[in-house]
Amino acid sequence: MEKTMKFKGQKVTITRDRVELDDRDADKRYYEIVGDNEQPHIPIMIVEEAEDDFWGTMIADEEFHMNNGDFHALSTDLGVKLAKAFGLME
Repeated sequence: MEKTMKFKGQKVTITRDRVELDDRDADKRYYEIVGDNEQPHIPIMIVEEAEDDFWGTMIADEEFHMNNGDFHALSTDLGVKLAKAFGLME
């Protein structure tokens, strides 16, 4: 399942699957989404590569600036919105 949304002014695609390096389009930017370790159905941040608590993959046409150096923290509202979009919460 994939969902399309606006993120930081650009259209992005979100999937719950990890997109392996060999399957990535060279013209796109791929970021991995990390879930909360206490509430794993809620995503909390975007990173280049998730070591733990992988939640999904965000695919973008352009690179975006991370708001915390090497990661981008998601607001609780956006995390809940994503979880609901994927049917993980009501």
